[in-house]
Amino acid sequence: MKTKILKFVLPAFAILLAISLSFATETDSFSNTGYIEGPTGAIPVQVDCNNTTQDQCYYLGQEVFQDTGLSIPLKKSQ
Repeated sequence: MKTKILKFVLPAFAILLAISLSFATETDSFSNTGYIEGPTGAIPVQVDCNNTTQDQCYYLGQEVFQDTGLSIPLKKSQ
């Protein structure tokens, strides 16, 4: 009887723990919106760049810009 309860309660507890911890993770790690060049114009992307260094910010190998005109490059975070 005791093992039947443990076989049911332990997996149920593990599932509840996994679900509750999934909501505790950080989801907003990319806070800035930048723009990359797409086939029809600027495409907005979420990046972790905020102009604190002189290094250019890239997203999937493409330069990231601050504006939709793709004229002001976005710099990397430290």
